[in-house]
Formats: sequence, structure tokens, C-alpha cells
Amino acid sequence: MTDSEPSVAEHYDELASDWERFVDSPWKRDLLWPIVSALLPDVEGHRVLDVGCGDGAYAARLADAGADVVGVDLSEEMVRVARERYGDRATFERGDVTSGLPFVADGEVDVLLCQHVLSHVPDLDPVYAEFARVLGAGGTVVLSTHHPLSDYLVVRDREYPEIGSVDGAPADPVVDPDAAAPDYHDTERFRIGWGGDGSENPGTYFRRPLGTLVGDLIDAGFDLDEFVEPNPAEHLPQDALAECPDLAERPPRSICLRADRR
Repeated sequence: MTDSEPSVAEHYDELASDWERFVDSPWKRDLLWPIVSALLPDVEGHRVLDVGCGDGAYAARLADAGADVVGVDLSEEMVRVARERYGDRATFERGDVTSGLPFVADGEVDVLLCQHVLSHVPDLDPVYAEFARVLGAGGTVVLSTHHPLSDYLVVRDREYPEIGSVDGAPADPVVDPDAAAPDYHDTERFRIGWGGDGSENPGTYFRRPLGTLVGDLIDAGFDLDEFVEPNPAEHLPQDALAECPDLAERPPRSICLRADRR
């Protein structure tokens, strides 16, 4: 998330007090977190940086596993809530990863976790460069983000699947792309009004091709170790799947990967 898009910080400021509902949604609880946590190395005794930590729930889980954790988020309100809920288990700082994290020294981090942040970033280069700076040689980054093909279809069709029952999100999402005719190979901004037409708190996102998403990470000094396209049919409860039949017919909504710093 970046200060050049203040609506992103404001969007999450408004969600902070209720973020527990999203963390406990079937999508995060039953699908994304099990995959992400399986990609993480053993964190006991290691320094972990949680970029885009939200309300601190995952940073607390890493701390409980024996890690020394620093959580960082662009949203001041998320950081406030994280400190209130989990400040006795981890350290939380407000920061913008696109402009650098001065409170983290070069090579200070062993493991970096970044969940669904990159879709809010207009330019990956400074973000990946900061990942490379704070991770020592042999350090690990584990990230999840929007699947490029899924986002492309959302923007092309100007339609988001109704997934409120698995996402914990309001129904009736409205897609508002910048590009009249989207090009899969470009990086393009779009917004989603999660409360329908006239939403006062839309989310701002950037979609980009898979080659850019992964290739830029490799160019920044990382070797791709594992890559997962989560299959809802293998992870979500049957009752949740039954309420969202579109999920089985679409590309995965997310990708998850692990990469090691050269």
C-alpha cells in the first residue's frame, strides 16, 4: 500500500475494528492461511517481518510459534488495533513499504510475510527492492496476492463474483476500472465498491500479468521455491462452496508463493 493512493489507507482504517471478521472468514481461515502457513519455514527463534499486518492476528500467531515479529501496515488504525490486541506479543509500526521501512536494518529479517498487499501497489520494483534489502542472504519471503488472470476477468467483464459468504465481505460489489479496454499485459488500476453503487469506501487495486508479478521478484534477487494456485474445492467447506458456485468455474482468486533471497 502506498501513500500515493490515500484511499487505500482510508479504506483499511474503516475496516480495522472489524477485521477479525475477515480473518475468520472461510476464505482466509480455511484456504489462504493454511496454504501460507505451510509455505512458511520454521520461524522459532527467527526475526519475522509481517508486511501488511492488518490487525496483527497473523503476527501474533507467528509470535506464538516462537518468532520475534515486527508487523507493519500503512493504515494507522490497523496499527492502533494491532497494538491494542497483540502488542504484548509483537511490535507494530506504521510504514509504507513502497518508500522504505527505516526502522528495519539491512539484512535484519530472516522471514518476510506479505499477504494480499501487492494488489494495492502501483509499482512492484521498490517493494521487491525493500524485501531484498531487509532480508539477509538465504532469507525467505512468503506472499499471497490476487491471481492476475482472475483480476483481468474482473476488470474485463466489470463484474465481481458474489463471494460474500466465503469472504466476509459485503455483497453487491461494483467494479470501476480505469482502462476502457483492459490489456492483460499492462499494469492497470481499478476500484471495487464493496457496498454497491455509491460505495463510500471503495478498494483501490492494481492488476498486472503473472510474468511481471513473478519475474520482477526474480530480478530483485529471489529464487522461486514454491508456487500455489489455491483450489477452493480442496479447502473450503461444502456449504460455503454451495453458496458460491461461481468459484468452481473461475480461475483461482489468489496465488501463494515462497521465494528465497540469493
